[in-house]
Amino acid sequence: MDDERIIEQGQHLSEELAKEQQRAGRWRCPVDLRTHIVTYAVACSAEGESHRRIADRLGMTQRTLSRWIRKAHQARAGVRAVAIVPAEHRRITTPAPQAPLRLVSPHGYVIEGLDPEVLVSLLQVLG
Repeated sequence: MDDERIIEQGQHLSEELAKEQQRAGRWRCPVDLRTHIVTYAVACSAEGESHRRIADRLGMTQRTLSRWIRKAHQARAGVRAVAIVPAEHRRITTPAPQAPLRLVSPHGYVIEGLDPEVLVSLLQVLG
């Protein structure tokens, strides 16, 4: 995101946040606005900007912004929904393993005891 766009988006979100504060008469933020703010802040953070600087631009506290970002990351870290669809009608043949298969995901989940066909299917579905 270029600097001009960052500033423009930040001003827009700041205005929306201020309008909501005036309308509600207290500091409340609707879920959809909060989602936009978190998305914006994550993009700015990826560019190396601190939460404090982002929060100052938006007219909110750094503590609140950091909490919203943390909660959004925690919500995404859980189990995600997947669709299981019929695979093409081809059979994947693999030799029988000598030792039981074990898969460790980047998040530390361990999958053991699946036969190769089921493990390959699971990996295809999960991406």
